[in-house]
Amino acid sequence: MDTCTTLYKYTSIEDVESQRIPVDAGAPFDRGDIILRSADNVDFHFHKLLLSLASSFFSNMFSLPQPDSLDDAADRTKDGLPIIPVTEDSVVLRKLLSFCSPVYDTDVPALENLDIVMSVLDAADKYDMKRVGVFIKEPMRVFAIACRYRSEAETLVAARYMLRFAVWEPAYVSELDFISGSDFQRLVKYHTNCGQAMSQLTRLWSTYPLPSLDCKFCRKKGVSRLSLKEYQDSVIEALRIRPSVESLLNPEWIDSMVRRAGSCIGCKERVPRALAEYAKELAFPVMAIILEIPLDIDFR
Repeated sequence: MDTCTTLYKYTSIEDVESQRIPVDAGAPFDRGDIILRSADNVDFHFHKLLLSLASSFFSNMFSLPQPDSLDDAADRTKDGLPIIPVTEDSVVLRKLLSFCSPVYDTDVPALENLDIVMSVLDAADKYDMKRVGVFIKEPMRVFAIACRYRSEAETLVAARYMLRFAVWEPAYVSELDFISGSDFQRLVKYHTNCGQAMSQLTRLWSTYPLPSLDCKFCRKKGVSRLSLKEYQDSVIEALRIRPSVESLLNPEWIDSMVRRAGSCIGCKERVPRALAEYAKELAFPVMAIILEIPLDIDFR
């Protein structure tokens, strides 16, 4: 058969990939009791136990009766180990398995672009690897990747989500190494500007009156110690540090407020529910204020 005839046999990239001789992924995926074969025929040795702990999908799979490990069928075993074909390519599979590794907490896999982020998220969802999904969706990580590739909409969404945290709270992520100090400084400035803008709420107290921290019983007994002005200032300060209504749902903040107010036992049980309802209402003016604050990053 001549070369041209051979080439015409392959009608797609998938056909070409399927004809490749499988190769080993190499360290650290060169040891284990199972092999995951990627769509581009790269073999990743891994441990069933780690996969089971990371994924209920694989945990359920391994609980089923397994074929004889001594079966020498080339498409089912390799070196006596069972082979599990997956649809992910080797780049995505390497990232995914790295998140399942014991060194993941200290040696975090880098996610170089949004395509890889989405592919790893899709795989994590398919295999029910919840911890992987939570980690990748970390707003600082999403911000850094989106900012690096000048994806304006995604960068702004991540920046707004980060308003739920104090500016010093998000931990360092390796993806920050790929953006400029100027871009990071603009993120910090955006957070600061949003926090300072929360003072605009002072003119809305009549429209959005704060729920009471005490009751007639508290006041009759003279145990109420927090004035309305102090209460309002505390709310503004909480929103200045974390410019998001979720700040008002923080159990530690709520507890500090009821203690300052000297609330009775009944009020202590009532206040969290009242603040939860209030936060839903306050979300509208808070978001309206935030929408007026520019991120000021040049996406050209």
